[in-house]
Amino acid sequence: MKEIKYEMQTLSSLILSPRSGQALYKDVDEFETASEVSNNKGKEVNCIYPFYQYGEYKKYHPKDAEYYIPGSSVKGALLKDNNRNILMADDIQVKNSDIVLRNLYKAQHIQEKATAEFSVFFENVGVEMIKAGANLQGSLYLKDDVEFSTILKSANGDTRRKMKQMQAYLQEVLKRQYSTEGFKDILRKINTGLSCVLKCDNVILLGGYKGLLHSILLDAKQEEYSNGIYIDNEKNLPHGIVCLTYKR
Repeated sequence: MKEIKYEMQTLSSLILSPRSGQALYKDVDEFETASEVSNNKGKEVNCIYPFYQYGEYKKYHPKDAEYYIPGSSVKGALLKDNNRNILMADDIQVKNSDIVLRNLYKAQHIQEKATAEFSVFFENVGVEMIKAGANLQGSLYLKDDVEFSTILKSANGDTRRKMKQMQAYLQEVLKRQYSTEGFKDILRKINTGLSCVLKCDNVILLGGYKGLLHSILLDAKQEEYSNGIYIDNEKNLPHGIVCLTYKR
């Protein structure tokens, strides 16, 4: 097999959280400090969903954590299920300085024309994520007769289709007569941001939070549906947009 070394830049914040059983709770686990989320100043959280890190942990201690992106997550983002045997990927080490603790940010009351807004989704729940603008390095291994450019082109094509679908949805939402101009302004910014990303090559989607959202809703004993528009509110983009570069 041949080794491919690549660099990954996060264009928006990246969420990758282990199974829900690894959430940390203030009344049960030890928090290093009163943990304040960076995108909701003044609010402390009592539940934290940590990013992937090596070892077992019973307390929130981000300065000493060894964060990483599982190689399996990279592989899953690049390949469809029926081609998984042609590639192996190493874990990607993540600097502690690239991890931030934030609330999830969501379009709320989207069916209500008078009250629709983007706001924090469960302000007492913090999620660790890689911030936008992080530069990471990784290695993967391909069968000798497989070209990485072909794999990346296919993954980028899938990503472009998903982004165009989201743009189509945003445009439908914008047709509604919302009285909250700030909400519509953010929708337009997301649409514009996606248009800019679509001009870039080698962009893929990495990570996900459907399982995480399900866990949060269960913990909160709420049945609110988890579908919706979740964004990095600093970049006004969906989470998990990354750009890969490699030496040919």
